[in-house]
Amino acid sequence: MDLEHKPLTTAKDSVVIRPFYPSDASQVLNVYFTGLVSGVDSAGYFAVTRAFLHWTPMYIAYILSFSGGGVLLLALRTDFQILGLVIVLLSCCFILLIYYRIRNTFLGYYQDGLRHDMTDISQYYRQDHEKNGSPIRCFWVAEIPSMTSETGYEVVGCVALDCSTNNNGPLMGELKRLFVLPTCRKRGIGTKLMQTVIAFAKEKKISSLQLETTNFQPVAREMYSRLGWYHSATRDSDFEAGGMKMNFVEYMLPL
Repeated sequence: MDLEHKPLTTAKDSVVIRPFYPSDASQVLNVYFTGLVSGVDSAGYFAVTRAFLHWTPMYIAYILSFSGGGVLLLALRTDFQILGLVIVLLSCCFILLIYYRIRNTFLGYYQDGLRHDMTDISQYYRQDHEKNGSPIRCFWVAEIPSMTSETGYEVVGCVALDCSTNNNGPLMGELKRLFVLPTCRKRGIGTKLMQTVIAFAKEKKISSLQLETTNFQPVAREMYSRLGWYHSATRDSDFEAGGMKMNFVEYMLPL
């Protein structure tokens, strides 16, 4: 079966897994941004949650801001009111600085993806990989029917296969850009996307797959382990949030 041309449908949810069309570009970028930067269970969301809800210095900033606000409102002397205002401003600046640092870091990762493959998906993941020895690259989307979309469907997930980094050894592929909108999770869409890549890779005689995630994405890591991927390596990054250092975690799947 050629999975490039025959979409995979799950009748239960009317979810269709199919190859990317150029008209999907804006919706895919929304899925990509949400899945990486702002959506629930994204690495960016995890970092913000970690810093704002599980970090002692942030609790101190909250206490200081409320205390300073109380002094500002209740103090009778002007110098105490000024002190309260300074405490509030410094606390708020600290909170905003932490949020800006986290947001800017993950916007940087998002923009790296745009520079690499996500700006022109049709060109990078072209369908002529059988010709002229081109690398095997494919991009799939998950769609569901939509009453509000002009196209009649909504792209709610995506995934890609990229074999461009292979050497002369056994053919290996990288599974990447696996994202599902938070509103459509718990429906098996991520699993279906991954199964599509695995079936296609086996058809193309790819010997193994690899992927990279982070320790800031525990839900994704649980799914990879459940589906038979094994941890192969961990690399440190320079980023940390809420006192927790972010690591890049690599997984492998023999086929």
